[in-house]
Amino acid sequence: MAEIARPKNPEDDWKVWLVLNPATWLVPILMSVFLLAILVHAFLFTVSPYGAYWGG
Repeated sequence: MAEIARPKNPEDDWKVWLVLNPATWLVPILMSVFLLAILVHAFLFTVSPYGAYWGG
C-alpha cells in the first residue's frame, strides 16, 4: 500500500479550499450562521430576565 502523505500545516492549509469551495459553500454557511444568531436571540428574548429587561 502507498503511504498517504501527512499534511504539513500551515503549508498545506490551502488544500482545504479544494474541497470546501467558497463559491459553493460561502453563502449557505453565512445563512446558517445568521439563522443560528436569530434563533439564539429569539431564545434569549423568551427567557425571563432578558424579556423583562426589554419590556416583554
